[in-house]
Amino acid sequence: MTESPAYTVENKDKDIEIRVYPGYILAQVDIEADFDKAMGLGFSILANYIFGGNKKKSNISMMAPVSGENISSSEKIAMTIPVTEEAIGSEKISMAAPVTEEDAGPHIYRISFTMPSKYTLETLPIPDDERIKFKEVKNQKMAVLRFKGRVHHKLANMEVEELKNWLEKNNIKAKTNFIIAQYNNPAVPGFLRRNEVMVEV
Repeated sequence: MTESPAYTVENKDKDIEIRVYPGYILAQVDIEADFDKAMGLGFSILANYIFGGNKKKSNISMMAPVSGENISSSEKIAMTIPVTEEAIGSEKISMAAPVTEEDAGPHIYRISFTMPSKYTLETLPIPDDERIKFKEVKNQKMAVLRFKGRVHHKLANMEVEELKNWLEKNNIKAKTNFIIAQYNNPAVPGFLRRNEVMVEV
């Protein structure tokens, strides 16, 4: 089974949870393009890193989800895509990733893979591609809405609005951009897919 970042549930209201993530590390790359192109290019760059494109030539196991964030505007939706675990070479680094999307136009998107929990900033292999940067996240509280279906821009916006309305009704302020997280591989049918809207609170 693919590793995902650990969390505890602080509160639950139907399909919405308040979660606390103790910590994780992201490998990130910024891409200027429309959403689909940015996602594809960013994913390729980061996948190359975990499949040996680093100074140690080590392979890193993949985690779910893969994430992205539109950093060129104030309202953003992050989309996460899961990756299956593969064993290639002597060492593997798991990755989790959400990907952010606002609209289909050209923006700057920050595509992120979550690194496996066994790594620290000091022990992660140095990327061959200098565009890849690392970010350590600690004690992150997230509001999360779970939903099914095959994610597209219209569905993502609808689910974000639902979570926004819940936050407003409960007097909870969003601190960051919204993220759409996808946990299944593309072959999984829409009615079985696990997707989430996430935002730091």
